[in-house]
Amino acid sequence: MANANSTLMNDAAARLLTWAGSAWNCYRGTEAELVEAGIVKAEWLPGLHGNAKTATRVGLIEGAMKLLPFGVMATRFQEENRLIRIFRASKSTFRVQVSTTPEEREREIEQENAARQREILRRDVERIHAEKQQVLDAFPKSSEQFSAKRYQILKEMLGPMFNHYFCRADGGYHYSREVIEKARDLVTDLLELAEEGQVYFDKQRYQYSLDDIKEKDIKAHPEFSAFMAATLAIGKAATVE
Repeated sequence: MANANSTLMNDAAARLLTWAGSAWNCYRGTEAELVEAGIVKAEWLPGLHGNAKTATRVGLIEGAMKLLPFGVMATRFQEENRLIRIFRASKSTFRVQVSTTPEEREREIEQENAARQREILRRDVERIHAEKQQVLDAFPKSSEQFSAKRYQILKEMLGPMFNHYFCRADGGYHYSREVIEKARDLVTDLLELAEEGQVYFDKQRYQYSLDDIKEKDIKAHPEFSAFMAATLAIGKAATVE
């Protein structure tokens, strides 16, 4: 890192990166690797003549990155403008910490917020599509499925109704056996009609069902629908151009 404005985004530095945080980025490598990547200068490394043996610090002094005197605390300005801490990790390798700038931290927060919003949007899209698919999957795919579905619904509805309203007494009053049998026959006829009656497929009514799903979706998720409409409009405009 030759100066405080370097962003250390070259490939060589990226290979040496061991930790990227909001306050510090950490690197590890040999002298040659760290110098070649532009993270440090050779004269900054600990153990050299005149430098501390195990750790050194580098900060802005009069506009240039220089070694900070041993025992002198770094200023807040230096902390916020790429203060570098260099530690000897082994005989041949060093560990380097480089502080991030306020601008970088703010940019990282913005990127994290944007990523979080994208993730929320992605989950919303998946949930909305899943809800739509669930409704579509519930549609019968054939006349046989339609009849079987309606038959089951009517059976579950008419059975309890017949037992409750025709077979049970209320305050001592009840229907005659003849009425009960007629009611049972009517229920049987309705179930047979639902199971065996003629069924037609109407494309227009099917489209009405799809439109109804779309309309309910827009009402349930107005903000997402507006976002998608704007996105599609931008896409169409770009295509026309």
